[in-house]
Amino acid sequence: MEQLTIEQRFALTRARYEIGKMSRPALEKTALRLLKSRMEQKNGVQATLMQNGIMFKIEERQAGLPEIISEDTFIELLMMQDDDSMPTSIDDEGYENEDLDDDGLMIG
Repeated sequence: MEQLTIEQRFALTRARYEIGKMSRPALEKTALRLLKSRMEQKNGVQATLMQNGIMFKIEERQAGLPEIISEDTFIELLMMQDDDSMPTSIDDEGYENEDLDDDGLMIG
């Protein structure tokens, strides 16, 4: 495993300090944004490789994310209620991140 640069170590130290000062909603939104950006980076790397004729699948491991609820419980929570307005198709883009942008929350 590659060692972190001094700049990366500084960034982690600064992040640790700033995270200690954040509210829970800000932490939740930040965690979701980080996960989304990691997924977008993976897709970008795969697309770049594919454009250059290299077929390569990068596995999406969710290591580092604690399992707070079981998959069965999560599926139960996703069951639609009468007043829910969530899209019923996974192909409907946008709902999963509609509240992650343009809210003024600063992420350095």
